[in-house]
Amino acid sequence: MRSITLLAATAALTVSSAAVAGPNYTYAQLGFFTADSQGKEDTGGLELNGSFGFAELFHVGAGIAAGEWNGGRSKQSDCPTPDATCNPYAADIDSYEVYFGVNPAITDNVDAIVRVGYAASDFKGRAAGVNQKGEDEALLLSFGTRAMITEKFELNAFATYAAGSTKVKNETPSKTDFVDWSYTVGGIYNFTDMFAAGIKLELETPLRLINFAASSTVEVGSVGTLFARVNF
Repeated sequence: MRSITLLAATAALTVSSAAVAGPNYTYAQLGFFTADSQGKEDTGGLELNGSFGFAELFHVGAGIAAGEWNGGRSKQSDCPTPDATCNPYAADIDSYEVYFGVNPAITDNVDAIVRVGYAASDFKGRAAGVNQKGEDEALLLSFGTRAMITEKFELNAFATYAAGSTKVKNETPSKTDFVDWSYTVGGIYNFTDMFAAGIKLELETPLRLINFAASSTVEVGSVGTLFARVNF
């Protein structure tokens, strides 16, 4: 997986810069995400993101998301009740992220990106017939590139270091600290100066899912997102 990210970053850095402007940093976008599930139930949801660029060197951004993991809380049985069909990682999730970034130009059409940010997620699940809650939170440090391959098509790649914790808030509360790397590759096509659409794939995401019945966690696999963007 890491080789995919490195290849994407290499392509972004080696593209010709002739007559192509750099990436835009002021936009709003709406996307649908789906992720690896811990069973037969689907995982997915919606996310809303925005970014504002200023001084031709800096940008700030924020995002919110809501979805259902492994079918959502409604598909979570009363684990560990005997004879129940157990789906322990099913949960409803709400999350948000904020970040500040610098984007120095490497060439006319390729920017280097460094970001610092904070992300948090709230989980709502069920165990033994009782509604449960949990949360993830992490500090983020990201490095990457954004490159305009043509006037309309962008390729980007990021590596993100996350340091945080997962908390289970039930009768036997627990806290698990984690440090991890995730890798994201993506592409954006600009149909006009204002409207664009894109896809991104996050590999080895540091997000944890909570097993409320066992007060334990498990890593989420890859997360894919399709989105529509309005540029300003």
